[in-house]
Amino acid sequence: MAGQVRSRAEILLQAVNSLPPLPAVAMRVMQVSQDPRASASDLALVVSADPGLSATILRVANSAAYARAKQVTSVQEALVVLGFVQARNIAVSGAITSRYAPDALNALFRIDAFWRHSIAVGFRASELAGKSRRLDVPSAFTAGILHNMGRLAMFYADPAGLDQVVAEMLRSGRPLEDVEREMLGYDHAEVGGALARRWRLPADIADAVSKHHAAADLPEITLASVVAQANEFCMEHGIYPGYVVPGAEDVKSTPELARLMKRVDQLMTLITGPAEPVRVVA
Repeated sequence: MAGQVRSRAEILLQAVNSLPPLPAVAMRVMQVSQDPRASASDLALVVSADPGLSATILRVANSAAYARAKQVTSVQEALVVLGFVQARNIAVSGAITSRYAPDALNALFRIDAFWRHSIAVGFRASELAGKSRRLDVPSAFTAGILHNMGRLAMFYADPAGLDQVVAEMLRSGRPLEDVEREMLGYDHAEVGGALARRWRLPADIADAVSKHHAAADLPEITLASVVAQANEFCMEHGIYPGYVVPGAEDVKSTPELARLMKRVDQLMTLITGPAEPVRVVA
């Protein structure tokens, strides 16, 4: 690989530089959603400033899921119809996922599966954060969605290389991050941490992104630990970040998993259109 003749710092920088920056509206939506003083009106102002996100919110509010006699024509009214929490989840997810469109050219890395995993981790992390009563639930949801952005940067930097990593992981059964370090010279958590710092994300979210494989067993409950636990839960239940493992679609369902995936499928449908659900066995 070309990366073998360059320094580790150079190939890491290439990965970080390859991912287009988060759009300003995504940053602003995240800020508003994590501000306990923010209201639905504050969120409406941010959403209204972006035509694409406004269209998404209005489309959802006028969908069959929220059928009304009168068409919703304003973002403010749409937020009332959706409810603040649902509107916030749609706004955060939609603002981020719309920036990075699916690419069908790669056989093994699938961006639709990547976003499905990210949203699942976001929901699971927010549930765990809510149980702690000390962590900010919107921050946990955001950190969950962003935790694997380093892997997306690696896709943009070297899509063929990432497919080779996935192929070797499937062949050997080794953890993907170990194969990444061996074949590419860095892993996705390291790239994600660098991205989070470049984007000037809040320190606790940046910490969660860079430590989502290392913090699951920490005795202290932190944003990083709940994101790591959420990621671990999803991996154990066959919800993989951007690839499909043969046989994983037959994972045995539990009430907890079924509830989570129902929320994920509903949100994925709202922001990106119908998605193939994971087939579970009762």
